[in-house]
Amino acid sequence: MNLVEFALLVGAGSLGAGFLGSLTGLGGGVVLVPLLALGFGVDMRYAIGASLISVIATSSGAAAAYVKEGYTNLRVGMFLEIATTLGALGARSWRPGCRRRGSP
Repeated sequence: MNLVEFALLVGAGSLGAGFLGSLTGLGGGVVLVPLLALGFGVDMRYAIGASLISVIATSSGAAAAYVKEGYTNLRVGMFLEIATTLGALGARSWRPGCRRRGSP
């Protein structure tokens, strides 16, 4: 399978995953990640990364629309962002022996 065929098949699969995800109320990544990993033989890390990028793009677009319409409470959003970051840093310092696989 050449690159063009692969891109067309993944594109069709992504459209199907988005359609199925919107019908069921689940995210398209629930369908897309197994499709990429099992159906196309893509490494699981790349499949999860593709799903993560699509979630970030969709969330950013929705957030921009909500801010534009005035539906967003930016003060609460900033508080939650800071609290989440501090919690992640605190958890990392609480468990310093936690390392990624493959790192020394």
